[in-house]
Amino acid sequence: MSREDRGRRGDAQGADALTDELRRLIVEGVYPPGHRLVQDELADRFGVSRIPLREAMRTLASEGLLRSTPGRGTFVTALDLEEIDEIYNLRRLIEPSFAEHVTERVSRRDISRFEEMAAAMERAAGSGADIWSRTNLAFHLDMYRLSRLPMRYEIISQMYHRLEPYSRFYVHGTSAYGRVHHEHAAMVQALADGDAEELARQITAHIDGGQEGLHRAWENSSGALQAYWAESAR
Repeated sequence: MSREDRGRRGDAQGADALTDELRRLIVEGVYPPGHRLVQDELADRFGVSRIPLREAMRTLASEGLLRSTPGRGTFVTALDLEEIDEIYNLRRLIEPSFAEHVTERVSRRDISRFEEMAAAMERAAGSGADIWSRTNLAFHLDMYRLSRLPMRYEIISQMYHRLEPYSRFYVHGTSAYGRVHHEHAAMVQALADGDAEELARQITAHIDGGQEGLHRAWENSSGALQAYWAESAR
């Protein structure tokens, strides 16, 4: 392999790792919605050249996590309530369709893992926001990954990542842990019972509850949303 080929491979691997790290920082609110990303600052922070950085930012823009405005720069995507509702409505169309495929493929070991994830979230409620949210995201995406429907999974994964800063605000800002834990437990029970119809019903109820709760939090926020993101970024 030539030095040039090794360099290209190194840039690609660097861009992939950088994409994952930037995605994590956006999803977790370190770079909150509306935050302007400056390439020089990011290059200094991560100790990388602009080549993998530009590639990473292009990837995240294609996923909808970043938006570029000519003459102004690149910003973390900020959603309005109509866009949030559109994501929830699309989730309602797509996510229940995973149920039959997941229940066909889930193992006893998978079910035990989901039970432990639900229990870990219950233990972390109110005191471990980052742990709770990471586990919650993994709970849903790991479940849907079992379906072996990669195109559908990619779409829903991107929706979850775009919505995650708002979901964090809703759950942690309004202490909605009890309702969410009850819904997670019901999904795990449906998996254990091998009941695809009940799993689909519980998934839909979970989406409905999240949308309604986020609406209430949004309408009553009075600046709390921005304050929550500012605190998360510290």
